[in-house]
Amino acid sequence: MLKAFLKADVIISVILFAVSLYLLSEIKIYDSGSVYGKLGPAYWPKFVLYMIMFLSVGVAFFSIKGVLQGTIPPFERLQFSSANLRFGAAVALIAGYLLLLPYVGFLVLTPLQMIAFMFLLGERNKVLIFSIPFVLTLGIVLLFTKVMYVPLPRGAGVFLEISHLLY
Repeated sequence: MLKAFLKADVIISVILFAVSLYLLSEIKIYDSGSVYGKLGPAYWPKFVLYMIMFLSVGVAFFSIKGVLQGTIPPFERLQFSSANLRFGAAVALIAGYLLLLPYVGFLVLTPLQMIAFMFLLGERNKVLIFSIPFVLTLGIVLLFTKVMYVPLPRGAGVFLEISHLLY
């Protein structure tokens, strides 16, 4: 069991390191737009990839060290509690939001996702559940489209028409 734990940790760490290294070599095309003293378009992707590489080396190192010292805790099975179920539902909500965003658009999908998320987190005040998402979405749309001139996903089909009507 301990060897399987070590093997999985090290293999996943090596894969993450290799993928990060490959993606780091692909980011070179974004480096040309950097201005001295300002963060360029490649800064955050590079930062995240370097952190993934650093953490994957750390996981592999401490796994090997733990096995050699015999201090790796025994594997515990996942318990199905309400907290774990809510966490899974939250991850599914976020994944669904990211998958649907190009098709439904920011303006329509964001308030629905916020309402579902607030309900999932336990908010039961209907005034808050139905007012905060719409006010925040409107504020974000105004900030990004009118102040910063950053386009938000508009959706496709009928959702695109709704977006064009509203902004």
